[in-house]
Amino acid sequence: MTHNLGVDVGGTFTDVIVFDESTHELTIDKVLSTPGNPSEGVLRGVEEATAKAGTDVSELDLLFHGTTVVTNMLLEETGARVGLITTAGHEDILHLARAWTPGPLYGWMDMEKPEPLADLVDTRGVAGTISSPTGEETEPLDEAAVRDAVRDLEAAGVESLTVALLNSYLNPAHEERVREIVAEEAPELPVSISADIVPEYGEYERTLTTVINDYARPTVIDYLEDLDESLTDAGSSATMNVVRSDGGLMSSAAAKERPVELALSGPSGGVVGAATIASKKGVPDVLTLDMGGTSTDVSLVEGGTPETTRQTKVGYREFKSRSVDVNTVGAGGGSIARVQLNGSLQVGPESAGADPGPACYGQGGDAPTVTDANVVLGRIPETVQLGGRMDLDREAARDAVATIADERDSTVEEAAQAVLDIVNENMHGALRVVSVERGYDPREFGLVAFGGAGPMHANALADVMDAYPLLIPPGPGVMSAFGFLTSDIQNEFSETYLETETDVDGEDVYEELRALEDEASEWLVSEGVDEADHEFEYFAECRYFRQDIQMSIPVDIENLHETGLAEIKNDFEARHDRQFGFSLDAPLEIANLRVIGNGTLQGVTIEERALAGSDPSDAEIDVSDVYFDGDYHETPIYDRAELQSGNELDGPAIVTDDDSTVVVQPDHTATIDRYANIEINRGESQ
Repeated sequence: MTHNLGVDVGGTFTDVIVFDESTHELTIDKVLSTPGNPSEGVLRGVEEATAKAGTDVSELDLLFHGTTVVTNMLLEETGARVGLITTAGHEDILHLARAWTPGPLYGWMDMEKPEPLADLVDTRGVAGTISSPTGEETEPLDEAAVRDAVRDLEAAGVESLTVALLNSYLNPAHEERVREIVAEEAPELPVSISADIVPEYGEYERTLTTVINDYARPTVIDYLEDLDESLTDAGSSATMNVVRSDGGLMSSAAAKERPVELALSGPSGGVVGAATIASKKGVPDVLTLDMGGTSTDVSLVEGGTPETTRQTKVGYREFKSRSVDVNTVGAGGGSIARVQLNGSLQVGPESAGADPGPACYGQGGDAPTVTDANVVLGRIPETVQLGGRMDLDREAARDAVATIADERDSTVEEAAQAVLDIVNENMHGALRVVSVERGYDPREFGLVAFGGAGPMHANALADVMDAYPLLIPPGPGVMSAFGFLTSDIQNEFSETYLETETDVDGEDVYEELRALEDEASEWLVSEGVDEADHEFEYFAECRYFRQDIQMSIPVDIENLHETGLAEIKNDFEARHDRQFGFSLDAPLEIANLRVIGNGTLQGVTIEERALAGSDPSDAEIDVSDVYFDGDYHETPIYDRAELQSGNELDGPAIVTDDDSTVVVQPDHTATIDRYANIEINRGESQ
């Protein structure tokens, strides 16, 4: 009997889910994260979850791990000291950057520009030139200068090394030779070359992305090796795969080489899991809402496929790495509410985190948070224990929210409702960014809500967005960990193309994509994926000639023989018109070609359940007064574990579980479907 396990390290909790391959049962568990050493929380969660599932660590077959190590490192600037070897005369590339400043108009006036992750004192320029656009060597690499630079940087104390030479995307020979020299002169020094990490034009983006890779490498190497050792000591022989920012998987060994691909590891899993569940349900177009303890991540899924982007952003840094297109706001269960000097109420982005946490945790926190507001209003009933084991301090929650009420001269209930209204509006704004602002009508999408706090707020947001049906999957508090189990081994292979439709035809593009497919297939084999399980997706990064905005257009590679580039251009113009409202009478230019290689892993299966009757009374465990619409309503409380497929609930209702609480508002109905999702829709009166 074997089991597969997914584990997601969040800012507040580490979530774990175990899938029993013989019974198809899922077991979930949550433990508090250990920010000082995340592997401690991971190991504790793995041991507790497997015990809860009636097994032990030795029975694990596959382990899928999403981590915030790289994210936190970039946000807190706690990465390695990186040395940079670049082409002589281009040592200032990271300082020159791009002409962009964050924030609103004139935001630059009070902005503190972040320091480059490779300091000038640790940057060395070496002679050697690859010409553009031919990729020919016009000046040989100065190998003596390279050796001097490597020795000098190692002696100076750099912990990793980036090699980013001009035009290496056209011809990587110089960078590859520098890597060989580094192996000879400083064999213990981790080194990355930009031609491997981002083999595309754009010197700044290529350099920055590769520097970020090396900024994270030493810590990621130590973390994964420590986790591997801890799991082995605990008796595990499971194959560990690490979740990438695009929702795919790669081996632990590959993650140590390319940690830049882990920057949005955690959030991607939830989106992939939500897409899988919604597609199984027959709702392929959905918005996703992942509300945790510290932040909320929202995304859009169209046709069962999560939207992805090749511009990953963490903090002020935006770099070239494929990721699920997630918009994040500082709105979570731990978000702190405070009254501003002008009397307005602000919620977040500051969070109470895991320690001390919201006041209701009873760990010494006294600042009013979103979770405290939900406790005050009865949205988290008396019967609920945090994670199924921690009693909540309801008096502490009321006392905390009372400080807001006193400052606003309102009742405690009114203050708590105001906190929820503000945080809901923050999340509404984030959902508009991924839908309305990109040309999508949210009324044509459903909504999948998860995270520890998402199901409490989702019904209110579905009303605002008019996005129905609203689906609350089973185990919503551990959806990212569940999503990891649905992921496949995956990687992207790309090349700069820079050809217009007047200069090339479909056959030319076909040959280039097939060459990239060969690279992808070779990598999948190296990751242990049988050739029979290889699948490929093909994309062309398109733009109008001499324009800068690029769009990733899927390519039906077999159709290239018949339609040439016409289908690609039509798809590009349709998407351009939808997002920007116009098209141009200009030639199509293909800037880059990409192939995504996928290797299928069966980490989990989703089983249909037989329908029971519509009466949910056997699952009713209590009746409580819950505050809605300015007044208290007598509200039934249901135990989700006892609800059966086919049961129907009339709002208002509260559904409790170990990892989350679902709020069904008045004048709404909830049904338990064949896949154990809670499906919420407006009532007939609406």
